[in-house]
This record gives sequence, structure tokens and C-alpha cells, in this order.
Amino acid sequence: MHVRRALAVALAVPLLLTGCSEDEPEPRMPDPPPTSTSPTDEPTQTETAEAESAEDFIRRWVKAGDEMQVTGETDEYRSLVGETCKACAGFLESVEDVYGGGGSVKFGGSTINRIAMREKKPPTYAVTKTLPETIIERDRDAEPEVLAAGRTTLLVILKRTADSWLVTYYGIL
Repeated sequence: MHVRRALAVALAVPLLLTGCSEDEPEPRMPDPPPTSTSPTDEPTQTETAEAESAEDFIRRWVKAGDEMQVTGETDEYRSLVGETCKACAGFLESVEDVYGGGGSVKFGGSTINRIAMREKKPPTYAVTKTLPETIIERDRDAEPEVLAAGRTTLLVILKRTADSWLVTYYGIL
């Protein structure tokens, strides 16, 4: 398979608690959570995953795959896929082979056209995306491989984990 083809913010709702006494009812707010001394107001990964929909996760997965292709950095993509996803492993291996051999990929990134749920269990989606021309340079002496621009639809199966989602399978429809 070609390299290209082998391919969130928690919302807390404060609850109003009412306490009753023999006098008058008095609305009570829960104590605010302790403030963080963190230098950023960004949500933690756990907070992001709890609020992240399957569709948003798929967008993040596609973006991580796109970035992996142009940088050769595989950690983010690898963190989003399950061990059972053979196509994901093949995609990772292809990118590692290109960059491990001193090559590179020129790729403008995918455009997701549509994400449609196909099945609830396991969470299964059809993901249609448009891909620009892609140029793979495996090494300086080899002729670049040019993949034409096009549109593809992937079948993507997800697994919900305690704090995130994982891609467990994808294939071209």
C-alpha cells in the first residue's frame, strides 16, 4: 500500500445543590475545584478525551497521519492506534522506512469531506477525504514516486478506552 493510502475539551456542568433547613431553603453551589498552578489553561489529555466525540477523534487521527507523513515523527499517530490495527502498523512502517532511509514526503494534507457512522457497535465510520498529489522521495538517488491527487473513503473502526479512543482497523472502501 502507498504511504498515503495505508493510513477535544471536557465540559463540566456545575450542579446546583439545594439544602433545606427548617427556616428557608438556601441554594448552595459546590465548592470550586482547587485551582491549578499550571502555566497553561489548556485541558489535560484526559479532559480532552472525555469530551472528544468519535468524529473529532477521527479528525485528530487523520491530522496526526498527515503530520507523520511530512515530518517522519510517528509518536502522536502511534498513540492513537490499537495494536490490532494492521493497516495502521503498515502505515507507520512505510513512513519509518522512507524517513529511516533519508527520504521525505511532500504532502499538502488531507481534506475530510464526510464522516458517517455505519455501525454503533463497534463504532464504525465511513471517512471520505480528498488527498492532494503526494511526492515520496525514498533517497537522493531514486526517482521520486508521485501519487496522483484523488478522493478515497476509509472504513474506520474505533474502540473506546477508559480515557480515549483508538483506531483498531481501517481499510479502503
